Amino acid sequence: MCAAVCQGCRFHGDYGTAGEGQDVIAKGYAEILATLYRGSRNSAKIESIRFLRPDVAVVDVTFRFIGELRPFNLERSSCGLVCTKDEGVWTIAVFRNMVPFARPVAGPLERELLAATQ
Repeated sequence: MCAAVCQGCRFHGDYGTAGEGQDVIAKGYAEILATLYRGSRNSAKIESIRFLRPDVAVVDVTFRFIGELRPFNLERSSCGLVCTKDEGVWTIAVFRNMVPFARPVAGPLERELLAATQ
C-alpha cells in the first residue's frame, strides 16, 4: 500500500493520529501490523469512486476482517482516500481511517442512510 501513496500523503489514523509522507505511513503500518493487528487478515472493497476532476478522485473503501482473529472485536473498518493522477499514475494524496462505533440512530433520515449502506 505504501508504494501507492505519494511522497506528501497526509494520513489520519483511526486513533486520532496524523502523519505525512511515505516513510511515516510505512513505519506506522509496520508497527500496528506487528503488534495490535498481528496475525489478522482483512479484505478490502471499493464502495465508491467520485471523480472531482479527471485527475482527482475521492474513494471510499471498506475493510472486513477474515477469520477468527478480529482486533478489538471489529468486524469492519473503512477509509476515505483522495487520489490524484500525475503523469498517468494514480497515487493516494490523503488517507483517513474510520472505525464505526455503536450509537443510537438519530432519526428517520439516518435510519434510511444506514439501511442503504448495509
